[in-house]
Amino acid sequence: MKKSTWGALLVLFIGIVAVLAWKFAKPMFLEQHQIGTSDAASKRGTIRIGGDNYLGYWFMTAPAMRKSASRDGISIQFTDDGGAYSERLAKFANNEYDCIVLPVNSYLQHGAAVNFPGVIVAAVCESQGADGMVGFANKLPSGKIKDLDDAKLSIVYTAESPSSFLLDLTIADFDLANLRTDTTWRQEVNSSTEVFERARAGKGDVFVLWEPDLSRALRLPGMSYVWGSDKFSGYIVDVFVFHRDFLQKKPDLARDFLKHYFRTLGLYANDRKRMINEMGRATDLKEAELEGIVKKINWFNLHENCQNLFGISDRPERPANDGMISTIIANTDVLIRMGHFKSDPLAGNPYLITHSSLLSDLQKSGLPVTVASGGSEVVHFESLGDDEWRQLSEIGEFRVEPITFQTWDNRLTPEGKAVVDRIANMLLHNYPGYRIVIRGHTAPGGEEAENQKLSLERAQTVMQYLKAVHDIDQVRMRAEGVGSTKPPTRKPGESTRAYQYRQARVVFVAVEGNKL
Repeated sequence: MKKSTWGALLVLFIGIVAVLAWKFAKPMFLEQHQIGTSDAASKRGTIRIGGDNYLGYWFMTAPAMRKSASRDGISIQFTDDGGAYSERLAKFANNEYDCIVLPVNSYLQHGAAVNFPGVIVAAVCESQGADGMVGFANKLPSGKIKDLDDAKLSIVYTAESPSSFLLDLTIADFDLANLRTDTTWRQEVNSSTEVFERARAGKGDVFVLWEPDLSRALRLPGMSYVWGSDKFSGYIVDVFVFHRDFLQKKPDLARDFLKHYFRTLGLYANDRKRMINEMGRATDLKEAELEGIVKKINWFNLHENCQNLFGISDRPERPANDGMISTIIANTDVLIRMGHFKSDPLAGNPYLITHSSLLSDLQKSGLPVTVASGGSEVVHFESLGDDEWRQLSEIGEFRVEPITFQTWDNRLTPEGKAVVDRIANMLLHNYPGYRIVIRGHTAPGGEEAENQKLSLERAQTVMQYLKAVHDIDQVRMRAEGVGSTKPPTRKPGESTRAYQYRQARVVFVAVEGNKL
């Protein structure tokens, strides 16, 4: 080939490279020119977040949040995947997201498969009625949890979602033997909206949904509310999970993202009308619908995150609680009991997936804190008389291991104390709003008067232990002894020996209501 030909090809190659270089460099130069001639801050980076359209996540993309973050050079790219948690975790593990938002149980369940690529840096919110079960009243005689333990019922819910976890924890925590042993009742679909459509068409008996579909379903003829996240706490908590690599490379960017987020909560807390209006424009929900849904979501501000969830105290004399660790443990326990894990995926160390330094830094900075919809309230119980206790409505019986006593005595064995310790943790952290009836039972045999006396003494022993060791308010509890008059329901396929072993027992029954 002639030198002139080589020279022409070289000139052509250089020209192509120059055109391509300018094509890709021009936007960069243009952006720098625009920033240099405007009020925009220099771009510090983009935070790619994976989530869905749950209203609890709205503040991350709210107008005030976008405005505040962009003025600080932070761009937020939020992707709504419709609730595809497995896919979200796969992309997160592959560094396609810098941060994801999801319930703790979903991170445990799906994060284990990809070796937990991120850490929980803050809590977003807790569902306090935004997830629930409804059913046709003619299929639910009492309208309580115990009605669910009917193998003939058809329960429709979204697979691998907060709805499926609500079912799991209900089965795990309450004595619903049929649901545990029979799976014919399960009707899995792909979304809460699809669950609602099934309810509207009458295809099913019980439906597990989240807002706004939950409220829509309750307006259907013959539909009644059964159970939901307004009846417990410490389980369905949504969190920010940042990728470990991102935190190592850009910890300041993650910290400042949270700074703008908490400031956004404060801004809308002081201007609720603006919040509802802007939520309405983003969701196409009416004001009355939004007001009802917002009451079912408890957003956590910076102070609540530090003081109540991550054990970061702002004063030496004020001890802080590590509620997030309790939530991780409680969720792990449910997933193990329901067969999702054979053993603890964190090997007994829940701190492996938490990271509190960002919150600690923000607290030290003196960032003002408020919350958009109010904080958690401490429950105070008034003393009730015998008649008032009897008027309370039984919600359900907790499922616990047998509590063992000394033979024909009312003293707890060491193993019995360990079981009561576990139920105490559940009552304090997961079901703080319920009064508890502690009911003693004995096996048949002997004088029934003696059986009644022994069963009451054992229930009283457990109640006194809960009071003395765990400081559970005594007016919240009531001890009863029923002897052998109320034998347990025999489980399908249960052997005679196993059934007889369960007859002498102490059970815990959640009750609610007031003396009015």
